[in-house]
Amino acid sequence: MLPLSHLHTGGWGALANELRVHILKELDAPDLLSCLRVDRAFKTLVDETPVLQYKLLLRAAGMRDGPPGGSSISQRLARLEGYESTWRASNIPIREQSYGGDPESGGLFVTLDRDQHRLDIRRPASFFSGIPEKAWTVDLSELPEHGGPDMRRVRSYGYAVDIAQDLLVLMVLEDDGPDLEDRYPQCYVLSLSGNGATHPLAARRQLIYDESCLDWSSVEADIEIVGDLVGCTVLGSDVCMSVHNWKTGAMLWCDSEEGTEIIENHARCHILDPTHVIKISEYDLAVYRMAAKGGSTPGRLACNLGMPAFADAFEVFHCGSYIQRPPQTPDCSPDFECDDGVTVLAVKYEICHESRPWQDRAILVAVIPITTILAQTRGALPPSRSRPRQRSWSEWGAHGARLVLIPFNETTCSADICAFGSRVAISLSFPFSRQPGVVDVAVLDVREGVKHARDGSDTKREGTASSRLLALDRFTEDDTPFFARSVEAKMPYRMVRTRCDVTRSKSRVVSLLCDGLCA
Repeated sequence: MLPLSHLHTGGWGALANELRVHILKELDAPDLLSCLRVDRAFKTLVDETPVLQYKLLLRAAGMRDGPPGGSSISQRLARLEGYESTWRASNIPIREQSYGGDPESGGLFVTLDRDQHRLDIRRPASFFSGIPEKAWTVDLSELPEHGGPDMRRVRSYGYAVDIAQDLLVLMVLEDDGPDLEDRYPQCYVLSLSGNGATHPLAARRQLIYDESCLDWSSVEADIEIVGDLVGCTVLGSDVCMSVHNWKTGAMLWCDSEEGTEIIENHARCHILDPTHVIKISEYDLAVYRMAAKGGSTPGRLACNLGMPAFADAFEVFHCGSYIQRPPQTPDCSPDFECDDGVTVLAVKYEICHESRPWQDRAILVAVIPITTILAQTRGALPPSRSRPRQRSWSEWGAHGARLVLIPFNETTCSADICAFGSRVAISLSFPFSRQPGVVDVAVLDVREGVKHARDGSDTKREGTASSRLLALDRFTEDDTPFFARSVEAKMPYRMVRTRCDVTRSKSRVVSLLCDGLCA
């Protein structure tokens, strides 16, 4: 391929348009954008060629192309333009769901029936991309026949599904009696279509998980599936986090926290890529390199990523973290899907003043692309050096992440977070609102390549809860008293604000679809 500097020479001008288009089709979107800046002829050629327009618009929308076949390029382009117009018009479509379920399952809604015998999985239809609604059912009553637990005797459970891999990871704690001090969670690797049968690609039926006693009455289990890896966080008498390769059964990383304080403040792990995992604990972020082949090695701390320093007497009293990679849909041929390469991690911090906890409070949401985090692991210290890399916010986050602040005084405010790919939905509600069941939603799309949009609430939306949401390039003392000094956050983003009525929703949570919202 010729370098871009040669494309404006006489040789390029002598080529037929068909050859020019063929050459430009081989460029990725950033290089194609560079071509548009060469001269007007390039822009004219792109504007008149649907396949080139489509490639550029895919990047602008944060999407990836669907499989070949099906709709023509012109049809895909028209539907993708329809999706993008919802952002320009601040009018993202909303679908009301009539079914319950957990919306934090990669665009799927998962429900376990009252008898704990049946797992219902539903995928809502998209608005523009051509993904149809579909439902799956797993009969868990057959688990005992495969050497598994009887779900009627299970005290607590957690699960994650991967439709593309026909995979169900189910973690349970059976209630065999009052003495639970020596009980450990049981994590099963199952086939969705097999009704409780072991997945045919799994090395073993159960993942070894004996690091956390579960003698609490309210046990929690968070599970995520990323390719061959399963990340587990179990909250019992302590917090235990681990990453397994479900195909080999090997544990690649593990860590634990003891004591009730850390449990109340949230501790979770999230898989970044096949070799790195991030641990969310307290305020700063810790990135670990996983052991290559498993075993007893817990993994090496690669770097600590510092968050912006708080002003004196302000502290975090609660934390939450959210990440969802867009699922693949091999059962259909969508026109386009969310690009999982621009997935973000969202971390919610609830902060308050030590002496005035009910007067000076705020919610801080950090939206961080995974690529930003992984960039800090490059050139990590060799194993002989024990000191991990330390990075302040100004070094790593100022231009690679986005901060959202919701300050409030003397009023209780709650914020529900849903992440999907590069987008994060922040749903704000106030318990004493005149419109109970109606939430204000801000949807942020945070990634490179998106057209930067500064936070500017128009007058018709003033007074709504989401108008209090601040997404600034630079937080100063005039904006907020919460930070110790001026804080920059300049990752490109765009934002849409809307309202959703969740009174008829069983989950009461606004979730993100491939190209819209579901309430």
